[in-house]
Amino acid sequence: MTATDPQSVAVQLHDWFERILRLTEESLFSVAPEGPHRDAVVLDTLRRNARILSRSELDNEGKLYGPLCFFLAAACQRLGTSLAVGHWRAAMNNVIDLQNRLVSARNESYAVGLDVGSPAVVFKREFDEAIRQSGLAGSASYLGKEDRAVALALAINWGMRLLIAYALECSGSNGSDRKDLAWVGSVVKPLLTTSGGSESR
Repeated sequence: MTATDPQSVAVQLHDWFERILRLTEESLFSVAPEGPHRDAVVLDTLRRNARILSRSELDNEGKLYGPLCFFLAAACQRLGTSLAVGHWRAAMNNVIDLQNRLVSARNESYAVGLDVGSPAVVFKREFDEAIRQSGLAGSASYLGKEDRAVALALAINWGMRLLIAYALECSGSNGSDRKDLAWVGSVVKPLLTTSGGSESR
């Protein structure tokens, strides 16, 4: 597998996020023992970062990297779910496909005077709406408990895509061995220039 092989990149993203899950589990969430107190810490983390993200505008400096990672980790913990390699490949392919579609539609967008926005902007809108429906950001949700859980699962879905698109659009380069936002962008970016970026269906 090469740097431009989608499956290889998806495996790298999966392994990277597993490290984030371990970090948050062993440090942030372990401030309280297993049980109701641990659940409360997870929920507090979820709500705090949901508020930060829903109230923040996208930037090109990576300021939302921390809140987005903490949100995804807490959301997975809250729902008792995990993100497999296939989830990361689907998210990555979705971002690349949207990027290609928006590039193709650029002239038409200009012709009718409608700015759809970048992939990160598009995914941020969907993410914010899922957060709103989940009731995590302080706004009242009209959904029941089960439907709020579905909204949270959707927020994870959109959050993964937002993270990848955001990494691609942020400035800066990864000049160290740190696996941070710049690293995410660096491993996905080569797929933008290859035909192998689209998932076979």
